[in-house]
Amino acid sequence: MKKITGIFLCYLFVQSACAEALQSSLPDPLSLEYALSLAEDEQHADIINARSQQELALSEIDQAESNLALQIDLQLEAALLEPSLQLIDRDRDDHSAVLRITKPLYDFGQTDNKKMAAEAESQATKNTMKFVYDRRRIEIARRFFAVILSDLKYSWDTEATVTAYVHNDAVKDRHALGEVSDVELLKANHEHQILFQKRAVTESQQRITRSMLAEVLNMPGILSSNLKVPHLQYHKKVLPEYDVLLDRLMQKNTQISLQQIRVEAAHKRLQAARHQMRPRLSAEFEVGEYSRDTQSKDDWRASLNLSIPLLEDSGIKAETSRQRSSWLKQRSMLLNIQSKLRQRLYELSQNIQLLKSERKQLVHSMDYRELELDRSRALYEMEVKTDLGDAMRAISEMRYLQAKTDFKLALSWMELLMLLDEDVVKGDLTLSEVLN
Repeated sequence: MKKITGIFLCYLFVQSACAEALQSSLPDPLSLEYALSLAEDEQHADIINARSQQELALSEIDQAESNLALQIDLQLEAALLEPSLQLIDRDRDDHSAVLRITKPLYDFGQTDNKKMAAEAESQATKNTMKFVYDRRRIEIARRFFAVILSDLKYSWDTEATVTAYVHNDAVKDRHALGEVSDVELLKANHEHQILFQKRAVTESQQRITRSMLAEVLNMPGILSSNLKVPHLQYHKKVLPEYDVLLDRLMQKNTQISLQQIRVEAAHKRLQAARHQMRPRLSAEFEVGEYSRDTQSKDDWRASLNLSIPLLEDSGIKAETSRQRSSWLKQRSMLLNIQSKLRQRLYELSQNIQLLKSERKQLVHSMDYRELELDRSRALYEMEVKTDLGDAMRAISEMRYLQAKTDFKLALSWMELLMLLDEDVVKGDLTLSEVLN
């Protein structure tokens, strides 16, 4: 039996170790699709914070409902007295046990307004989860693209360094033959050293961007060696007119909807504060046991109580003023959010148009550079010219610039789709069309 138990425990340990290993590793190469799939990791700080807001909103509902909750109290009293000479019962002990049940029935709107405000906040926090996930997807994509750009920049700098090295070596040979001056030799060596140092900085940036990607994926320290370059197709998406986008923004944007709910919730809390001067209706039942029998003490009592405040104290006035201030603040925040999002929407629409135009120009430039590379390679093989290194460096530069433009276009589209409450990854295209 002990042997079987030991084997079973070993099995559980192996299974746990394997599961942990799977959770703490990344595919090689790492694709953008897989990275984006980690956006909804419940252990990430952003997701935990969003969940905490949901819990807080639920607690406010419970707090509001507690105003009309059933109250049960047991009052125990032990007393010693000196009875009046006129009383027949001369017992000095006056002990009692009283069970009191109180149920507030209605407070004429105060609790209802608090509850409606809390329920609105709770529903709003649930609706924001998609926004939180989308914001995470954009940040993951941004970090993913940064890694690829650092790799392309390293290739570009490497080509430039190699070209400078070949040039510097040629200058040394010519200097030995007396064809160039000492100044030209020092200049060539200086340029090579600058490019060599620049490549070292880029190499460091490769490690930094990978570390930042690992952090945003909630896998600190797990650096991805190889990333699969996505063939993005966002340049194929058609951008609607700004007025159409603006109308969609005002109707569907999550931030605006959330703030509108908060304005309404703040108004409900203001009404609840104003209703503190309204009457309160409650029912009460109590049953007691007493050590002394007197005519003023009942075995049980049931009552219906209506409490009507006659004087508004300073505390109620202060609470009303505070809630009115909160309501006005939420309204101003709504106007500010709408203004900032309108401006951001306009900026994104303009950026997308400019980036699409820039991409077209870069495609034409890339075609020219590739033809130039073919010509330089042919001349190099014929030993007519030796500018092959410059042509290869130019190709690396164009690849970097084109990828940078594609990534900026993708991020602009993703943010635009998030503002419009569309699917950040797909939008109006299928996943295969966007990520190929």
